[in-house]
Amino acid sequence: MNIFLPFFTALFFAGSFIAGKYTTYDLGPLTTSFLRYVVALIFLSFLIFYYKPKLLYIQKKHLILFSLLGISGIVLYHYFFFSSLHYTSVTNTAILNAFIPILTGIGAAFFLKERLTKKNYVGVLLSFLGVLLLLTKGNLTVLLTLNFNFGDLLMLLAVLCSVFYTLLIKHLSKVYHSFTITFYASLTGVFFLFFLSLFEGGITQLQTISMTSFFSILYMGIFASGIGHLLFNMSIHKLGATKTSSFVYTFVPVFVAILSFLFFEEILTLSMIGSIVLIVLGLHFLLPKKDAKDKKLLKKRDNFK
Repeated sequence: MNIFLPFFTALFFAGSFIAGKYTTYDLGPLTTSFLRYVVALIFLSFLIFYYKPKLLYIQKKHLILFSLLGISGIVLYHYFFFSSLHYTSVTNTAILNAFIPILTGIGAAFFLKERLTKKNYVGVLLSFLGVLLLLTKGNLTVLLTLNFNFGDLLMLLAVLCSVFYTLLIKHLSKVYHSFTITFYASLTGVFFLFFLSLFEGGITQLQTISMTSFFSILYMGIFASGIGHLLFNMSIHKLGATKTSSFVYTFVPVFVAILSFLFFEEILTLSMIGSIVLIVLGLHFLLPKKDAKDKKLLKKRDNFK
């Protein structure tokens, strides 16, 4: 039954790409992100009764880090993400999003002093080739003219913001519970997005919001940002971070391709299929397997009451 945790996590995450595409028709990226995380914050607030209020305590010296967490992972990531949907397909954004674990591994090696093996570097190379194949639509000679799709470049910026966000979470997780990090990341994100959305005419957009965008916001806030991240954390607890990340980031592009066909009739081209294969293969080589020590720790954790 544990396999359903990452399965539905990937499905809910993939659904946000479809819902986000709908909101681009009558809402700006900052307004969309603000409304999404307002809904998510309300949902997380109800979970305080489950996780206990004492988890909301944070040290003053970490206020700046929590602010950077909200700016990078909530504000900038979603601004670039929703902006990219104006210029590129939903399938492209999902495949590029699958590149996050690769760059995270590289960032961890440089900034967190985590060493990469030769096998890991093979994974980096294969995934990098997969992204190039996607951006050039199978014609690598395009690299000579740097004629990339503007939406793809925006999505790459979103990916970089997500990598920084992930590395910062790993740093803060040494001190704080995952719920604490998620709650304050959403809170600081909502704080900054409120003021930024005003420059985008957020209040005016709310007066003419369509029912499609309204339900898309509810979906992204409750299912993608709320339940999705909750299932993601539960999956890490049951299966471990490696298996969860591999499953989720592998299947999100697959689910997005299926949903894009159902909702937008987007066709999955041979170059997209090739990029998916290379990225998935790269993930297989890059993501490490749990050793005997990790398995022993996980077993001890699961048996702890």
